[in-house]
Amino acid sequence: MTAVFTPLTREPIGQVLTAEQYDALPENELRELVDGVIRIMASPTMGHQVVARELGHMLDRLGRPAGYRATGPLEVKLRPDRRRNPDVVVVPATAYDRRAPRVEPQYVLLAVEVVSPGSETDDRREKPFEYAEGGIPHYWRVELEPDLVIHTYRLDQSRYRSTGSFGAGTTVAAPGLEWATLAVSDLID
Repeated sequence: MTAVFTPLTREPIGQVLTAEQYDALPENELRELVDGVIRIMASPTMGHQVVARELGHMLDRLGRPAGYRATGPLEVKLRPDRRRNPDVVVVPATAYDRRAPRVEPQYVLLAVEVVSPGSETDDRREKPFEYAEGGIPHYWRVELEPDLVIHTYRLDQSRYRSTGSFGAGTTVAAPGLEWATLAVSDLID
């Protein structure tokens, strides 16, 4: 099957792709693959970008002494036909490769999604299910509206269980990620 590209995005929208066809496409962090079909994500807001960048930097700084690195957005290859790009990904330092365009879920300790207009359903419902199915031990969802709140989850067998919600004036303290203690107010401009 030959991929047909739409003129505006130059992406093979609406077609079922094989893993090989998808991997042959140029990198695009706004593209995800769901059941073999490309989804183009909405452009993130400035607030989204600032919070994702700052949270990633904080987690990287806190994680290095504990043997972890934070980066993102980075593609997680959940299955050959399912690829997601969490805003922040934490991996063991031994699995960190600055040249890698993607990572397998068994190397992801924490996936973080910052909810933006257009990503609400995926970030709140679809991605947590998919990340749990991929065996990712921790998931954080960051809500920006009406106020910044970080919801933390830990994998319990095959699904995530809430371990807390942290807003302005509180400190994130998620079980299993003791090194990742951070003040939510440090993310608010």
